[in-house]
Amino acid sequence: MAIIQYSTAFNALERHVNQYNSKSEALSSHIRQAMILTAQEIIKIYSVSLLKANSISAIDFQNLPSLRTNNTQLAKRAKASTRTIQRHLNRLMEANIITEKIWHGSNSGYELFINPNILLIGGVKAIDNPQKELETEKSKVTDNQYFKNNYTTTCPHTDTSNNSYINNIIIAVDKLKTKTSSLPLTTSNRSRNATSNNFSGYTGEKCPKKNENAGGNARIKRVTIQTGAENSSSNLARSASLKIYVEALWKLAQNVLYKDHYLTQSQVKKALKLLYEWYTPVSQKDLARVHQVYIDRIEIVNKYLKKDPKNRYVQLPNTYFDPNNKYGFTGTRTWYFKQKKREKELQLKLILNAQIRIFLANEKKDVSKQKPRLELFRKCETRLGKLGNPELINAFHASILEHSAYKFVH
Repeated sequence: MAIIQYSTAFNALERHVNQYNSKSEALSSHIRQAMILTAQEIIKIYSVSLLKANSISAIDFQNLPSLRTNNTQLAKRAKASTRTIQRHLNRLMEANIITEKIWHGSNSGYELFINPNILLIGGVKAIDNPQKELETEKSKVTDNQYFKNNYTTTCPHTDTSNNSYINNIIIAVDKLKTKTSSLPLTTSNRSRNATSNNFSGYTGEKCPKKNENAGGNARIKRVTIQTGAENSSSNLARSASLKIYVEALWKLAQNVLYKDHYLTQSQVKKALKLLYEWYTPVSQKDLARVHQVYIDRIEIVNKYLKKDPKNRYVQLPNTYFDPNNKYGFTGTRTWYFKQKKREKELQLKLILNAQIRIFLANEKKDVSKQKPRLELFRKCETRLGKLGNPELINAFHASILEHSAYKFVH
């Protein structure tokens, strides 16, 4: 049996993260979804490591050994860079998910000690066949996978040529269905044991219990209901991540836009539900960036209200955050892009003026202290050229070559 039950450990990890994030008011110090996935990969690697060690000699579960790993291994498993893994480990240590890290040098990796309250290892039964159990542990997704011998499948096996670390293509069959209209359609995949006369895909008939062309005694394997534990774990992590962002944005809106307003529980509940609609379509990798955009949009509304607090207001949250309400939070999208456009124009203007001042200041110096004029000119021109706006270079030329004409035009 598995030493670490993934579903139990992942649930404990989620509870620990939620408690830690709720105690920290600063969003930048929260444990984010990517860090949770890194922690889950560490737990998976540790489970295999413990099972292998237990097959050699019995492990003292009251004094668990450390996990020996390195940034490269974790980066491949988490599909991230080694620098990202380093940042994740530091944040996981701050949250006490990883209790200790012992570094053995850049060429030797390090040891990690995981919080036992997350692993929840209470002991393990003796393993009759350690090597077989180790192979099983490496190939399965979670401890919830099992096989029943109650039913015979009504379709051929799926193609099992994909022998990846996580095999998530197990077909689930709930029960035998005798009606043709209720049978699931399958692709024309062949069993590895089938011959040219075997069924391929859904034909409207039951598969034979024995394959006579293959010898007459070969049984067709039976499959069971498998909900896809990896997808379930991913969905739970996604839901927890969305909840963190939704609650953080609502807390900001409540303190900024509705600070002096009384809101009913139904209004707050409706507002949270609407905010979920803002985050649900966003991919996991873009959540942090989009969340920052939403924060900026609320700040723009706050500045708008402060200019005339007596005559300006926002709608109640159960209406204001409705994505279909163009006069609510949806309308701030245009404001946001206009502000970003003005900020970019101002930034370009500041860079242009800085290059002009650098060149003109050099012209006012004594000849002995001046930098080579042509070299400095090319340097300023190159700096403006990197911005990709030819008008800036033309403005620079006009200001340097003809001061009076430039001032007259602008």
